[in-house]
Amino acid sequence: MVGGRLRMVLRGLSIAWCVAFNLASSVGSAAASSAGGFSYTFPVHGPHGLPVGLYAEERGHGDPVVLLHGLGGSTYSWRYIAPALARSHRVIAIDLKGFGRSDKAFDTSYSAADQARLIAGFLKGRGLSNVTLVGHSFGGVVALLTTMELKRRDPGRVSQLVLIDAPALPQALTPLVRLMQQPVLPYVLLTAIPASVMTSIALLSPSTQRFTRDYTPDDAAAYAAPFHDAAARHAYIQTSRKIAPDLRVRDLVAAYRHVKQRTLLVWCTNDEVVPLSTGQALAKILPRARLAQLDGCNHAPTDEAPAALTRTLARFLAR
Repeated sequence: MVGGRLRMVLRGLSIAWCVAFNLASSVGSAAASSAGGFSYTFPVHGPHGLPVGLYAEERGHGDPVVLLHGLGGSTYSWRYIAPALARSHRVIAIDLKGFGRSDKAFDTSYSAADQARLIAGFLKGRGLSNVTLVGHSFGGVVALLTTMELKRRDPGRVSQLVLIDAPALPQALTPLVRLMQQPVLPYVLLTAIPASVMTSIALLSPSTQRFTRDYTPDDAAAYAAPFHDAAARHAYIQTSRKIAPDLRVRDLVAAYRHVKQRTLLVWCTNDEVVPLSTGQALAKILPRARLAQLDGCNHAPTDEAPAALTRTLARFLAR
């Protein structure tokens, strides 16, 4: 009984790494920034008026393209994508609150709506306009809500939207999210089990090996790093608990129909986390959306199919 329960828990945690296997680390972020451009931390107003420092990496010139990572990710998630896009655009990759090098508060303000308010403040504070907002997975939901937030009070700031495998509609909870719903267990497990052990389990799992290239030692260190820090573990758990949309489908659909920006939906045909059917549904709901499907990837085309994803994004940006 105990052995079976432990195996189930380990499997659940390994899924956590697989779902968010493009995780952030200071090692990865430093490597990305050293390849060109510059980095900085920009303060925005957070909950209760307290400042939240959002770390960003910027390179290139032209109309801005802002990149938002998924659950457990960081600027490192875009290491294969950002340099190519920066040849024709000003590319800004941001660490969401609680991830990468951004501030990590021990609070509960980690929903997509909470993050969207911070990103809206970042865009406004940096004076960015005519922005193409690109979000992967949870970051896609943040990008969508940021666009909706700005539509009410600053409609010209976001001109285009890209959602990559984004859980923007209600769906069944993944094993990871179900595990994170427990009141104390996630904190105990993520503290007790070494991050390097869980990273090894994830990188050796069939679902990961099926689509990804060989991982380097830097990659392995990057994927494990967020779970060494108690504040980062807290942010991960709180974000997982708030990852599902908090509105009914009918209300979500009604709200999404007001998004008038030209929108690209990018979906892995083999996505086992957010099914392709979600992308197909969003393509019918969002007024100016079209769907591009990528073969040979599961849920993280930034790692699994970076060349195909870069080509898809570049074609969209060129129009």
